Amino acid sequence: MRILTTVALCALLSANAAAQEQPEAGKPFTINGEQVTLPVPKFWKLAWMEGTPDGANVLEYIPPDEDIKSWRGGYLQISRSAYPAPELLAQLEQAKANITDVALAQNTRDAAKGCGGKYQAMPQHALTFNNVRFAVGGGFCDLYGPAAPLGEGAFVAFIQGKDYLFRIHYGWRPATPEEQKSHLPWRITPAASLRYLESIKAATLCGGKDQAACPAR
Repeated sequence: MRILTTVALCALLSANAAAQEQPEAGKPFTINGEQVTLPVPKFWKLAWMEGTPDGANVLEYIPPDEDIKSWRGGYLQISRSAYPAPELLAQLEQAKANITDVALAQNTRDAAKGCGGKYQAMPQHALTFNNVRFAVGGGFCDLYGPAAPLGEGAFVAFIQGKDYLFRIHYGWRPATPEEQKSHLPWRITPAASLRYLESIKAATLCGGKDQAACPAR
Protein backbone atom coordinates (compact mmCIF):
# COMPACT_ATOMS: atom_id res chain seq x y z
CA MET A 1 0.00 0.00 0.00
CA ARG A 2 1.23 3.48 -0.83
CA ILE A 3 0.57 5.25 2.48
CA LEU A 4 -0.78 8.77 1.93
CA THR A 5 0.25 9.92 5.39
CA THR A 6 3.86 9.12 4.56
CA VAL A 7 3.71 11.13 1.35
CA ALA A 8 2.28 14.08 3.26
CA LEU A 9 4.88 13.77 5.99
CA CYS A 10 7.74 13.59 3.50
CA ALA A 11 6.41 16.69 1.77
CA LEU A 12 6.18 18.55 5.07
CA LEU A 13 9.59 17.59 6.39
CA SER A 14 11.31 18.11 3.03
CA ALA A 15 9.83 21.53 2.32
CA ASN A 16 13.13 23.20 3.20
CA ALA A 17 15.18 20.95 0.89
CA ALA A 18 16.34 22.05 -2.55
CA ALA A 19 14.40 20.65 -5.49
CA GLN A 20 16.05 17.65 -7.12
CA GLU A 21 15.44 15.74 -10.31
CA GLN A 22 13.63 12.55 -9.34
CA PRO A 23 14.25 9.14 -10.89
CA GLU A 24 11.32 7.43 -12.57
CA ALA A 25 8.76 6.50 -9.90
CA GLY A 26 8.81 2.82 -9.04
CA LYS A 27 12.26 2.07 -10.45
CA PRO A 28 15.18 1.16 -8.14
CA PHE A 29 17.96 3.70 -7.67
CA THR A 30 21.02 4.13 -5.47
CA ILE A 31 20.52 6.07 -2.24
CA ASN A 32 23.36 8.29 -1.04
CA GLY A 33 24.12 9.31 2.53
CA GLU A 34 22.56 8.15 5.77
CA GLN A 35 20.10 5.26 5.56
CA VAL A 36 18.33 2.74 7.76
CA THR A 37 19.11 -0.92 7.29
CA LEU A 38 17.12 -3.76 8.83
CA PRO A 39 16.53 -7.47 8.19
CA VAL A 40 13.80 -7.60 5.53
CA PRO A 41 11.67 -10.77 5.81
CA LYS A 42 13.14 -13.66 3.85
CA PHE A 43 12.23 -13.78 0.16
CA TRP A 44 10.44 -10.41 0.23
CA LYS A 45 11.12 -8.27 -2.83
CA LEU A 46 11.68 -4.56 -3.40
CA ALA A 47 8.50 -3.64 -5.27
CA TRP A 48 8.64 0.17 -5.43
CA MET A 49 11.03 3.09 -4.93
CA GLU A 50 10.26 6.77 -5.19
CA GLY A 51 12.04 10.01 -4.31
CA THR A 52 15.60 11.19 -4.83
CA PRO A 53 19.03 9.62 -4.21
CA ASP A 54 20.17 12.56 -2.06
CA GLY A 55 16.92 13.55 -0.35
CA ALA A 56 13.57 12.14 0.69
CA ASN A 57 12.74 8.68 -0.60
CA VAL A 58 10.45 5.70 -0.04
CA LEU A 59 11.10 1.96 -0.47
CA GLU A 60 8.35 -0.67 -0.42
CA TYR A 61 8.77 -4.43 0.04
CA ILE A 62 6.19 -7.21 -0.30
CA PRO A 63 6.28 -11.03 -0.27
CA PRO A 64 6.97 -12.91 -3.52
CA ASP A 65 4.00 -13.44 -5.84
CA GLU A 66 2.21 -10.41 -4.32
CA ASP A 67 1.25 -7.20 -6.12
CA ILE A 68 2.00 -3.80 -4.62
CA LYS A 69 -1.58 -2.67 -5.32
CA SER A 70 -3.34 -5.67 -3.81
CA TRP A 71 -0.98 -7.35 -1.35
CA ARG A 72 -2.28 -9.50 1.53
CA GLY A 73 0.67 -11.41 2.95
CA GLY A 74 2.57 -8.43 4.39
CA TYR A 75 4.11 -5.08 3.55
CA LEU A 76 7.19 -3.08 4.54
CA GLN A 77 7.81 0.58 3.83
CA ILE A 78 11.00 2.47 4.71
CA SER A 79 11.05 6.23 4.17
CA ARG A 80 13.66 8.95 4.63
CA SER A 81 12.76 12.60 5.16
CA ALA A 82 14.74 15.78 5.72
CA TYR A 83 14.43 17.34 9.15
CA PRO A 84 12.31 20.48 9.55
CA ALA A 85 13.91 23.91 9.66
CA PRO A 86 16.28 24.53 12.62
CA GLU A 87 13.80 27.02 14.08
CA LEU A 88 11.15 24.33 14.42
CA LEU A 89 13.61 21.86 15.90
CA ALA A 90 14.62 24.52 18.43
CA GLN A 91 10.97 24.99 19.37
CA LEU A 92 10.59 21.25 19.91
CA GLU A 93 13.70 21.20 22.07
CA GLN A 94 12.41 24.10 24.16
CA ALA A 95 9.16 22.19 24.63
CA LYS A 96 11.19 19.10 25.61
CA ALA A 97 9.59 17.21 22.72
CA ASN A 98 11.39 14.73 20.48
CA ILE A 99 10.82 14.85 16.73
CA THR A 100 10.19 11.08 16.57
CA ASP A 101 7.42 11.29 19.18
CA VAL A 102 5.82 14.25 17.40
CA ALA A 103 5.99 12.52 14.01
CA LEU A 104 4.50 9.28 15.34
CA ALA A 105 1.66 11.12 17.08
CA GLN A 106 0.84 12.93 13.84
CA ASN A 107 1.03 9.66 11.91
CA THR A 108 -1.48 8.11 14.33
CA ARG A 109 -3.87 11.04 13.91
CA ASP A 110 -3.60 10.80 10.13
CA ALA A 111 -4.22 7.03 10.20
CA ALA A 112 -7.34 7.48 12.34
CA LYS A 113 -8.60 10.25 10.07
CA GLY A 114 -8.06 8.14 6.95
CA CYS A 115 -9.81 5.06 8.35
CA GLY A 116 -13.24 4.39 6.87
CA GLY A 117 -14.33 2.45 9.94
CA LYS A 118 -13.04 2.16 13.50
CA TYR A 119 -9.38 2.85 14.16
CA GLN A 120 -7.75 1.47 17.30
CA ALA A 121 -4.32 2.88 18.10
CA MET A 122 -1.56 1.02 19.89
CA PRO A 123 0.26 2.63 22.82
CA GLN A 124 3.17 4.84 21.76
CA HIS A 125 6.61 4.05 23.19
CA ALA A 126 9.97 5.85 23.16
CA LEU A 127 12.76 3.26 22.94
CA THR A 128 16.47 3.00 22.18
CA PHE A 129 17.93 0.16 20.12
CA ASN A 130 21.52 0.00 18.86
CA ASN A 131 22.12 3.50 20.30
CA VAL A 132 19.34 4.85 18.06
CA ARG A 133 16.25 6.70 19.30
CA PHE A 134 12.92 5.14 18.21
CA ALA A 135 9.26 6.08 18.66
CA VAL A 136 7.15 2.96 18.10
CA GLY A 137 3.38 2.52 17.79
CA GLY A 138 0.76 1.44 15.29
CA GLY A 139 -2.86 0.42 15.12
CA PHE A 140 -5.63 -1.29 13.19
CA CYS A 141 -8.34 0.12 10.89
CA ASP A 142 -11.24 -2.30 10.40
CA LEU A 143 -12.38 -0.75 7.10
CA TYR A 144 -9.64 0.83 5.03
CA GLY A 145 -11.15 0.76 1.53
CA PRO A 146 -11.33 -1.39 -1.62
CA ALA A 147 -7.69 -2.44 -1.29
CA ALA A 148 -8.27 -3.68 2.27
CA PRO A 149 -12.01 -4.33 2.77
CA LEU A 150 -11.37 -6.42 5.89
CA GLY A 151 -9.08 -3.85 7.44
CA GLU A 152 -5.40 -3.15 7.75
CA GLY A 153 -3.00 -3.01 10.67
CA ALA A 154 0.49 -1.60 11.07
CA PHE A 155 3.50 -1.29 13.31
CA VAL A 156 5.11 2.12 12.77
CA ALA A 157 8.50 3.32 14.02
CA PHE A 158 10.14 6.71 13.57
CA ILE A 159 13.92 6.76 13.93
CA GLN A 160 16.07 9.78 14.74
CA GLY A 161 19.06 9.74 12.44
CA LYS A 162 21.94 12.18 12.43
CA ASP A 163 21.00 13.66 9.06
CA TYR A 164 17.45 12.43 8.39
CA LEU A 165 14.23 11.29 10.01
CA PHE A 166 13.32 7.71 9.10
CA ARG A 167 10.05 5.81 9.20
CA ILE A 168 9.52 2.03 9.20
CA HIS A 169 6.02 0.73 8.51
CA TYR A 170 5.08 -2.97 8.65
CA GLY A 171 1.53 -3.60 7.43
CA TRP A 172 -0.85 -6.56 7.33
CA ARG A 173 -4.35 -7.21 5.96
CA PRO A 174 -6.78 -9.96 6.95
CA ALA A 175 -7.51 -12.01 3.82
CA THR A 176 -10.71 -13.69 5.05
CA PRO A 177 -13.55 -12.88 7.48
CA GLU A 178 -12.11 -15.56 9.77
CA GLU A 179 -8.75 -13.79 9.88
CA GLN A 180 -10.51 -10.50 10.60
CA LYS A 181 -12.09 -12.08 13.70
CA SER A 182 -8.89 -13.74 14.91
CA HIS A 183 -6.08 -12.46 17.14
CA LEU A 184 -8.03 -9.43 18.33
CA PRO A 185 -7.61 -6.52 18.56
CA TRP A 186 -4.75 -6.24 16.04
CA ARG A 187 -5.60 -9.22 13.75
CA ILE A 188 -2.01 -10.39 13.43
CA THR A 189 -0.60 -13.76 14.44
CA PRO A 190 1.92 -13.83 17.29
CA ALA A 191 4.56 -15.21 14.92
CA ALA A 192 4.13 -12.39 12.40
CA SER A 193 4.01 -9.79 15.16
CA LEU A 194 7.28 -11.06 16.63
CA ARG A 195 8.94 -11.20 13.20
CA TYR A 196 8.03 -7.59 12.37
CA LEU A 197 8.92 -6.16 15.78
CA GLU A 198 12.25 -7.99 15.89
CA SER A 199 13.05 -6.57 12.45
CA ILE A 200 12.31 -3.04 13.71
CA LYS A 201 14.44 -3.59 16.82
CA ALA A 202 17.36 -4.68 14.62
CA ALA A 203 17.27 -1.49 12.52
CA THR A 204 20.54 0.46 12.45
CA LEU A 205 21.86 3.60 10.77
CA CYS A 206 24.41 3.32 7.98
CA GLY A 207 25.94 5.26 5.11
CA GLY A 208 26.38 8.57 6.93
CA LYS A 209 29.41 10.24 8.46
CA ASP A 210 31.16 7.95 10.96
CA GLN A 211 28.63 5.19 10.19
CA ALA A 212 29.22 1.77 8.70
CA ALA A 213 28.68 1.25 4.99
CA CYS A 214 25.18 0.09 4.08
CA PRO A 215 24.75 -3.49 2.87
CA ALA A 216 23.60 -4.05 -0.69
CA ARG A 217 19.85 -4.28 -1.18
